[in-house]
Amino acid sequence: MSRKTALITGFVLAYEGGAGFAMAVELHRQGIRVFATARSLESMTKLRDLGIEILQMDVTVPSTVQSVRAAIEQLTGGTLDILVNNAGMSTSPPPHPLSHLTDNPQVYEAAAIEDTTEQAKALFAVNLFGVMEVTQAFAPLLVASSRNHIAQKTGFYPRVIQIGSQAAVVPVPFYSAYHASKAALSMYGNVLRIEMESFGVKVVTVLMGRVTTKIVRERKNLPEGSLYTPIKDLYEGTIQEIFPSDNQMSTEVFAKRLIPKILTKKPSAFIWIAGNPWTAWALDTFFPRAWDSFFKRFVRLDKVGEAFRKEIAGKSS
Repeated sequence: MSRKTALITGFVLAYEGGAGFAMAVELHRQGIRVFATARSLESMTKLRDLGIEILQMDVTVPSTVQSVRAAIEQLTGGTLDILVNNAGMSTSPPPHPLSHLTDNPQVYEAAAIEDTTEQAKALFAVNLFGVMEVTQAFAPLLVASSRNHIAQKTGFYPRVIQIGSQAAVVPVPFYSAYHASKAALSMYGNVLRIEMESFGVKVVTVLMGRVTTKIVRERKNLPEGSLYTPIKDLYEGTIQEIFPSDNQMSTEVFAKRLIPKILTKKPSAFIWIAGNPWTAWALDTFFPRAWDSFFKRFVRLDKVGEAFRKEIAGKSS
């Protein structure tokens, strides 16, 4: 058969040092014909220089998804072996909708009861609905590839790789919308895996931990009158303490460890990688309520509770 083909999506795929960039380079190094997509062709010149084919696509714009599908159908003869749903967003939603394309995108956060549906929708548009849009568009190409591999008895199964996050199971306070979007992505992958098995298409969910990115966190201000004002000073330092930069896997190491796992003939349904995956898995599986006490102490939500009770006591006296 001809070279295997892979399509990688991703808003921040193209910047050198990003996880998507590293995956594209490693797949290319492994002899895969790689199609890389991003919103801007200019941002992918380094990938093009490496011999990787680049296409313009925004996963939140269906017309661009269909255009890329048509292009790849023509380039490959109507098949696709590997779809990597890498497009994801953990950064500031509107009023800064393009913040995830800047040199230093800002991590997004808000208390669950002080969030807005507009902000949550911005995250879900990319992290879930964009993935669904792309997967539905390219499923026929994956199934066509499966027919060829079965007919030629290659032993290879076309596959969808969902680049998810351990955020799907770790309930970090003030990130409810982001974590919910990743949990939804994981469940979508679970159902998709069962449904696509009949057609010889594998679905792999990658639960990624701490990998070095350009996402930074500047000072965040609680809204006026927030119920969490008692921990206002602690709030601005939360993300650095929970995810210290010195405990992150480089994108190069991430890609070199991940790609062989997703290229194996029979890949695992779940791949936990980077950060402390076994700790996250064990707590989520056997001691899910352990997160409650850990984050309550770590983020000092106990201080919020104390202030709340004191307020009630003061009004009662």
